[in-house]
Parts: sequence; structure tokens; C-alpha cells
Amino acid sequence: MFYSIYLDLLTKGTRDALGEWLNIPKWQWYITLTFRGSYVSLKASDEEWQSWLNSLTLICKARGYKRPFYFRFTEYQDRGTPHYYVLIGGVGDIRRNLFKYLWGSIGFAKIEKYEAGKGANYYVGKYLTKGSGEIRFSHGLKKHLRVGKMAGASQR
Repeated sequence: MFYSIYLDLLTKGTRDALGEWLNIPKWQWYITLTFRGSYVSLKASDEEWQSWLNSLTLICKARGYKRPFYFRFTEYQDRGTPHYYVLIGGVGDIRRNLFKYLWGSIGFAKIEKYEAGKGANYYVGKYLTKGSGEIRFSHGLKKHLRVGKMAGASQR
């Protein structure tokens, strides 16, 4: 289950508040994911994302961690293919390179250690101020926040 927000439905003030809200969780990774090929549909990209996330969840479970939580911003490239910017937490000491390698079969991944001193706005703020795109975040993210579900979010 995840929540989805379409950025073009939010005012600038709401986008700014969202950026502040994102500073609350204890993120561990900042990720950018790009697809190889001339075009990847939204359905196919979501399936690849879910497969990648399921692999991460299985490794977390094997290590005794709870399910990882995430915030994902989707931007569409000129070719119509999604490009993801992701913040992930709950991954403990899992090696980032393994998940970079797993994504490498379908595209390009950049997985960096999240630096809390920079704040979430450093990582995703410029995307929040764009007029379009889609935001998704995991159901488990709400456990890491001090506030309830955001207005305008649809639950799937």
C-alpha cells in the first residue's frame, strides 16, 4: 500500500510544508533511478520499482529489520519514461552497492548515504517546487512522522 499525491494539485506553500515534513523521518539513502531504453511505460516502471523494493524488503527481513519506508518523486523525461528520486529509511547496514547492481539490469542507479544535516529539502526540494510530477510514499512512512495523513493524498 502507498499514498500518492500529484504535485500539480498542490500550492507552493503546501509543497514547502511537504519539504519540511520530510525532514522528520530518519532517512538513510538518497537514490536516483533511471530506466535504460527509449521508452518505459508507467506500468512497467512501477513493476520494476516494486520488484526492486521487494528485494530490499526481503534483505531487511533476513537481517531482522522492519519493512523499509520510502518517499519517491517521479519526474517524466522528455522521452516519456519515468525517472525516480527516492529517500529510503529502515535499511540498517545493508550495502547500497548491491541494490545499485540490481537496478543496473534495467537502467542506472545512484545510491548515496543520506546526510541528515543537509535535510530532505536538499535532496528533493528542487523537485517539490516543479509544477508537475507524482509523489508516492510508503504506508509505513506514517509511523515515522509526528503528523497524520496529508490532505490531498489518495490511498491505494
